[in-house]
Amino acid sequence: MDINLERVLSRLEELYQCGAQDDGTYTRMAYSPGDIKGRETFAGYFRKLGLEPVMDSAGNLKFRLEGEDPKLPAIVTGSHLDTVPDGGKYDGVLGCVAGLEICETLLKSGRRLKHPLEVVVFTDEEGFRFGSGLLGSGAMCGEELHISEADEDMNGQTRGEVMKAYGLHVADVPKAKRARDSIHCFLELHVEQGASLYKSSTPVGVVSSIAGVSRYEITVKGEANHAGSTVMADRRDALVAAAGFISAVPRIVEEYGSAYTVATVGTMKVVPNSVNVIPGTCTFNLEIRDQDKEMIELIERKLEEQLGRICKEMGETYTFERFSYHEPAPMAEWVKESIEKSVQELDIPYAVIPSGAFHDSLIMTARFPTGMIFVPSVDGISHSRYEYTEKEDIRQGLRVLLETILKVDDMNVTC
Repeated sequence: MDINLERVLSRLEELYQCGAQDDGTYTRMAYSPGDIKGRETFAGYFRKLGLEPVMDSAGNLKFRLEGEDPKLPAIVTGSHLDTVPDGGKYDGVLGCVAGLEICETLLKSGRRLKHPLEVVVFTDEEGFRFGSGLLGSGAMCGEELHISEADEDMNGQTRGEVMKAYGLHVADVPKAKRARDSIHCFLELHVEQGASLYKSSTPVGVVSSIAGVSRYEITVKGEANHAGSTVMADRRDALVAAAGFISAVPRIVEEYGSAYTVATVGTMKVVPNSVNVIPGTCTFNLEIRDQDKEMIELIERKLEEQLGRICKEMGETYTFERFSYHEPAPMAEWVKESIEKSVQELDIPYAVIPSGAFHDSLIMTARFPTGMIFVPSVDGISHSRYEYTEKEDIRQGLRVLLETILKVDDMNVTC
């Protein structure tokens, strides 16, 4: 059974063009015309194989290739088609096209699995439209989604009206929950979105776990005052205190963290935000990621201690509040081992690595045995028009996915 690489590359390009915008960028925002066109194009590939799509109440598209025993739980693979603004050609889409290629390869070779094989396109993985992602996988796993009809996107459209136009209803989203015994395992092929594999010239990554993420809102309060008449010794500048803290973040992560610990400050609001007024209040968000929840807690503690020292020295006050948290998500050991054995049997160089980025697999691990396969992103670039993965790396990733599916098909595991 040979992977048709040119067919895969052609479909990646065709789906990319579905997101073409008037300004020359390529974006398939969830529920947008580009997203709809991409999903319709993708469904068209399956229809030519005689496989009709089924859309669940969360908007997930599912395509099912029956096995010898339809009563067996399904082997599920896939990813997402929606993108960030001006996103790349491979993020999410590669996993969907890979699942399609596996189905077509099996059909044309006359090989029938014991288990049903399902390819799923999860809806709204990226989450940039309404500020919360992993909607489709979260619904499938029965997660508490914290969504409402009144959620607004950047254009003032509500989630309720957007989803209704898509043929969906917010209240029905939880009905997409799948029974635990309906899925044998979930496998996701994805670009790494980091530089680890690329820098080491390693064609395949076997994912060990997906990082936990903890996010905080931090507010530093000093005293707003005239920027011209307040001498430096009399100032309680909230922005200076915040800047001192932020500049210490890399040092603290390096001192106490592991090789994969990361911490980032990505947003900031200064009040009163005037060129001639000393900042009285500074509010910003901090994010910490690691594969170990105890490491996340350690970095949190060390960073808060650092902020406390700075504010005490400057006579300022602060608040340090967590507003969201995702547990680290290890892959199912038997699925991970199946991927690793497949790579070894194919004699492809590989590395066992963690994922620092979120994927639908993060949510799927909570309910179903899950494994991930990474292929390199050139220069570690992703979520960008410059995202690129070499053709041969794509081929190797698909070979590993196919071999793993064949391997888990022969396994009887109590899920």
